[in-house]
Amino acid sequence: MQNKLINIAFRWSSTVLLLSLVFLLVACKKYLEPEFKTQILTSDIFANDQNAQSAINGLYINMATVYSSFNVNVTRLGGFASDELTYLNQSDFDNQFMNNQINTTNSSVKSFWDDFYKIIYQCNSIIENSKASTGMSPSYKKQIIGEAMFFRAFSHFYLVNFFGPVPAITSTDKNITAYLPRTSVDSVYTQIKTDLIGAMDSLRADYSISGGNRVRANKWAAAALLARVYLYQKDWADAEATSSALLGNALYSLLPAGSIKMVFKKNQTESILEWVNDARGNTTEGNMFVGDYASYINDPILAPIAGLFLYYFLQPNLINSFEPKDQRLANWVIITSTGKGAPYKYRRQFGLADSLNDEHYSVLRLAEQYLIRAEARAQQGNFNGAQSDINVIRNRAGLPDAVVVDKISAMTAIEQERRVELFCEWAHRWFDLKRWPSLVAADKTRADDVLSLIKPGWKSTNILLPIPQADRRNNTNLTQNPGYPQ
Repeated sequence: MQNKLINIAFRWSSTVLLLSLVFLLVACKKYLEPEFKTQILTSDIFANDQNAQSAINGLYINMATVYSSFNVNVTRLGGFASDELTYLNQSDFDNQFMNNQINTTNSSVKSFWDDFYKIIYQCNSIIENSKASTGMSPSYKKQIIGEAMFFRAFSHFYLVNFFGPVPAITSTDKNITAYLPRTSVDSVYTQIKTDLIGAMDSLRADYSISGGNRVRANKWAAAALLARVYLYQKDWADAEATSSALLGNALYSLLPAGSIKMVFKKNQTESILEWVNDARGNTTEGNMFVGDYASYINDPILAPIAGLFLYYFLQPNLINSFEPKDQRLANWVIITSTGKGAPYKYRRQFGLADSLNDEHYSVLRLAEQYLIRAEARAQQGNFNGAQSDINVIRNRAGLPDAVVVDKISAMTAIEQERRVELFCEWAHRWFDLKRWPSLVAADKTRADDVLSLIKPGWKSTNILLPIPQADRRNNTNLTQNPGYPQ
């Protein structure tokens, strides 16, 4: 039975709808110059704990259901840009990602940019108004400020990894933010770490705020993202320590071998943070990747042609990278009668899951933490420790142990496991290829090694998205990424 808080927090109540309207109206303005056009006053929203709960609920609703960039486009377009995904009927905008030759007027790039900054504005509003409130209790102030800090860090993380240097925004004051220049990558990461450490200090260490359901950020969600940040910044010691703290927590454990089909079911022990995408129990990704296939696969007459209703497919080299007995291939990939493969981590399509209601959208999960710690250990020369973490993931997938003897063998095994474990999730593969050094050239990245072989016209500067032309027109202090027109 769904607990009372979930019913309150995620139904489209009139209060949440009104609050969402506030922030959607913000979206109509330039991201650095928002304006409220409503009679709802922030002083009323943050007058007490009950009203303020609507503000944080509105944040989750916007991230999970209103702004598509957070769940669909990050995975879909990150998969196109790397070597994961292809699409049956590519649009011109999708082809730009497939070829890594993206125009400054690409609507998907504009969506990335706008949606992340809308959420950052919403987080800043929650933080500022909670701090100023005289009617909220200290404990609830601390809670929702911590959640807002987490999602502000989350949004800045994806912005900096897609675009490189970006404005790091921590204020709603348009006099401060309207013409901010881009901030260096290191400075953006400094802000991200400050927010995540603050969130860890503010948030509960369990899921009591959401009645045991893993649908609101807690201390360990902040720790999980912080461990990833440390890894990306090559802070190996802190990456290992932070992931180890999380992996040592009794709240979390990998499912046993043979249960891998259950990994993406809601509220299981591998889950660190989920989003409730839809009251019908399905996810936007399930609807996108599975589509009408779900309607036909169990029909005795139509099942043989169910694969004709799939539109997104895994690249053949990704399919071929799975070992033959890997349970992830058997359970997380649809193999059609023509030999094509499609993502199958989420299985529920809109309209078909009302009676099941068994999937949430996975935002952070435990397997990544093992692979973070394995990489951090390998980089510090702890090859036995790296091997142990790698093999935890392999054994869960029904595979035998890998043998790690040095950094090269460790990183080869880690790249393989990250590729087949985290495929089509939150652009992990795209970010990995960009952050790892080339194996053949000192001044290149792993993206150059891999993508130059399969993408004609590949250039090293393609690892960053262009700043949208419209935003550079609005803010003349924004400069363009190298390789794109000014």
